[in-house]
Amino acid sequence: MNKKRLALRLTALLVAAVCFFSSMIPSSVPSVYAADDKELKNLQNQYDNLEKEIAENEAQLSKIQGQQKDTKSQLSSLNKEIDSMNSQISILSSRINLLESKIATLNANIEDTTKQIAETEENIEKASKDIAETEASMQEAKELLLGRIRENYIAGESSMLEVIFSSNDLSSYFERQELISRVSEEDAALISELSAKVKELNELKVLLEKSEEDLKVKSEQLADEKGDLQDQSDDLSGSRQAQQSKMNEVSVKQQQVQSQLSELDQNSAEYKAIIARQRKEREELDRQIDEYIRVHGSSAGDTPDAAYANDGKMAWPVKFQSYISCGYGYYSDGSPHWGTDICAVGGNSKGRPFCAAQGGKVILAKNDGNWNYGFGNYCVIDHGDGKQTLYAHSSGLKVHEGQIVQKGQEIGYIGDTGNVTGPHLHFEVRIKKADGSVSRVNPLNYVKNTTA
Repeated sequence: MNKKRLALRLTALLVAAVCFFSSMIPSSVPSVYAADDKELKNLQNQYDNLEKEIAENEAQLSKIQGQQKDTKSQLSSLNKEIDSMNSQISILSSRINLLESKIATLNANIEDTTKQIAETEENIEKASKDIAETEASMQEAKELLLGRIRENYIAGESSMLEVIFSSNDLSSYFERQELISRVSEEDAALISELSAKVKELNELKVLLEKSEEDLKVKSEQLADEKGDLQDQSDDLSGSRQAQQSKMNEVSVKQQQVQSQLSELDQNSAEYKAIIARQRKEREELDRQIDEYIRVHGSSAGDTPDAAYANDGKMAWPVKFQSYISCGYGYYSDGSPHWGTDICAVGGNSKGRPFCAAQGGKVILAKNDGNWNYGFGNYCVIDHGDGKQTLYAHSSGLKVHEGQIVQKGQEIGYIGDTGNVTGPHLHFEVRIKKADGSVSRVNPLNYVKNTTA
């Protein structure tokens, strides 16, 4: 092989190996969990403190109930417990979100590290192949040089031959300065260049192997963290169960409040305080639903999905003979009522089916039988073009979040869950404008009672 071609070939091999190496150096995996762990501990402390408050309030309530009836004191204790439980529900939601985020981040890190390991192994194999090819070329160069040296120096130069054949390997052979000084300048340059490249490639191989080892260590560390997060996933499941349990407890306490409310004088300060409290609850729920619609709902001007089969006209949400028990506007106490309450003629509303007013996608569905800030079981359907309908107080829903429904499809049964005085369907229409704002509008602007 021509010496110039050989040198060029070796240089190309080295450059390729270096490029592979530079692309495979693993990025460090930052410790992203310290802040989350601190927040989880803080949330747990808050939750435990609230649990103590609830226990104290429960003891106080039992004491009051065991003595002479004191409605005001009972209501105070009940409301304190409800507030504490609602705070715990909120804390559990934050905890659940943190754990889900940690699990997602860890899985992403594991996937990235596994990919880096695979790339490193592939590049090490390629670099090792390049090294083997380089060493073979070096041996070829040695043979060429030996042949030339024999021709030029064999006569009377036995010492040179001893140097050549006494060399145990290629590297020691090239290190013999007395040999390099005796060959031609061109041969010496080639020998020096090849020696340097062998050394660099061997160093590269060591670095590549260490890189692979480091990545495997990181993978093991992440696997350990995943095992730890699996334990937290079990805790996550427990947190969800605890949250559901707390919501059940809140519903029981709210029913106790409703029972006490019926015994109060409507002109009393206690009665008015409970009504004001319930109004704030409803305002908070409205805010939460509006925010959810802002994030997940369509906007005015959006074209409805073809799967909705939206014909542009809403239908009355019940198919049996019905009447409006409470219209859109305000109650006699001044609190707002942003929907239309629908009851069956004859008083047999509970358990009767209600339907989707228009085709669309269910974007919210709460079907746990709980208080849910007074709405009980409820769902929200997005019909496209910024129009959303809400159906509340159901005894049970037949739909779930993400489901596509058609106009007139049965989606639940009329009930009395949440804050009600009797079974009815609370029906709302909300509009999300192009600017993202959400407003509640009179449903009778969109639907007409065709069963009256």
